Amino acid sequence: MNILKSVFGLLIFLTLYSCETKVSKTSSMFHGMWRLDRFEAYDSSSNTWSNAITRIGWNGYILYDGQGHMGVHLTPKGYKDFDTNKNIDSLTHDELVALTKFYKSNFVYFSDYTLTDSTVEHKRLSATEPTNWGKSLTRNFEFKADTLILTAHEIIEGQKVRLRWIKLK
Repeated sequence: MNILKSVFGLLIFLTLYSCETKVSKTSSMFHGMWRLDRFEAYDSSSNTWSNAITRIGWNGYILYDGQGHMGVHLTPKGYKDFDTNKNIDSLTHDELVALTKFYKSNFVYFSDYTLTDSTVEHKRLSATEPTNWGKSLTRNFEFKADTLILTAHEIIEGQKVRLRWIKLK
């Protein structure tokens, strides 16, 4: 009976240890800074992923600190070259609306993150869009060599979207 208890205890210990090791290994794979390679959209008719046409030219970085915190910054094509020296008082209503929409396209947030199997959850602490504060985003993840692929659970602009990130050395 004691042998059976010992074997059972050892089996439980090994199971718990292997789960912890897997999470630790996965967490270490996230750790570091990543550069956005591209957005991809899913075509359900051909079951394929291809460049998301509306997001070509976007730039961005994502940083995982390895301690459960992360930050991301995404900008549309031309954002870094945008002329911010315009005098707001001299802009027309339409120019102000265009300026506001362009600034709003800048996407930044900082969050706590947790890993579970093949998902990462970002619990946003702050964001450029105030309504996103405190809200969570869940992404499926996979690693292919030096590439991290994050697939959104929600539909974005009517499409299933994923982002490909390249690890910076």
